[in-house]
Amino acid sequence: MTNGLSFYLDALRVLAVFAVFLSHSGRVSGGMFWQVQPYGHAAVLVFFVLSGFVIAWVTETREQTAEEYTLSRIARLYSVVAPAVILTALLDTIGMAIDPHLYAPESIVRMNHGPLNVVLGYALGLVFLGQNWTLEMFPGSNIAFWLINYGAWCYIFFGLAVFLQGRRRIVALVAAALLAGPRILLLFPVWLMGSAVWRWRAVLPRQLGAPVALGAVAVFIGIHALGGEQLFHRANSPWLPPGFSPYDYIVGVVIALLFLGLANAWLPTPGAAVERPIRFLAGTAFGLYLLHQPLLNFFGTVIPGPPGRLMHGLPVIGISLVLAIVFARVIEPQKGPLKRALRSGLDRLRRKLRRLFGTRDIPDSGIRN
Repeated sequence: MTNGLSFYLDALRVLAVFAVFLSHSGRVSGGMFWQVQPYGHAAVLVFFVLSGFVIAWVTETREQTAEEYTLSRIARLYSVVAPAVILTALLDTIGMAIDPHLYAPESIVRMNHGPLNVVLGYALGLVFLGQNWTLEMFPGSNIAFWLINYGAWCYIFFGLAVFLQGRRRIVALVAAALLAGPRILLLFPVWLMGSAVWRWRAVLPRQLGAPVALGAVAVFIGIHALGGEQLFHRANSPWLPPGFSPYDYIVGVVIALLFLGLANAWLPTPGAAVERPIRFLAGTAFGLYLLHQPLLNFFGTVIPGPPGRLMHGLPVIGISLVLAIVFARVIEPQKGPLKRALRSGLDRLRRKLRRLFGTRDIPDSGIRN
């Protein structure tokens, strides 16, 4: 992956996470930035396609063994998920004690009543089972967490398909599909579009890269302006992903074409004045996504003033955004140390098994980061 392509993908990641942030800010800010709200779901689809694209790249260039892939995915998820879940629990506890009414549309109604369901929501979130089949459980008020459940299962499906072979692959994929359920399977093709773009990027002549990328942007603007989304009904069903309709596949194809064009276009690298802040923000995107909703809910509660007033909405959005970026900047770099700790623990387990069974057939991982 070239430096230019990496930069433009980071820029898309930043645009997508800010679109999600602003689309979720309306409830606690009286509808500020309502113009962004229609793009929130499309931004989520950008994450899906981008994740598939990046995972296909790393499995081809870096994570070429099942062990390396598994450790990297676990470290990537839990370095951010664990702190986000803890922060959500802390902020929800304080915020609901101050004003439970603000939380009612999310953590009470969507999570159902009772402390057992709240605990279950956190527990299922930590093992990425909160959206399997017809379940709709979240860690507290962090409704945006639904995407992480889907993403984790996409990692599992892809890893099983890449690192297993023959009958073991078929059996494992069928078992995983049965455990995940139809909702996750419905969005998995959108994730695979990104993977397919990386695998088959060379089929597009390089002189067509820029026209295809610009054409994809024009198509997205055009179908949105013409109300293409309204042609499809977004059914609110427990058997379907949140906000799902066949239109998601159309948007996924357009995003995949954009990535295909970018992968083959000549992409000038901007100056440091532009590249540095984009790289910085892109490095906080995962944390910003997982932290923004509990922060918005909390500050929407504790900052005085009725929602809808400028002097209330702006501080809520501004403080939540700044703190989400700061927290994300602290927790996201923990992926490396967590991965090293996991590898060290795995090697210790191997050495214990050798001593227990007296065999040398259990090698150390032999890979150090």
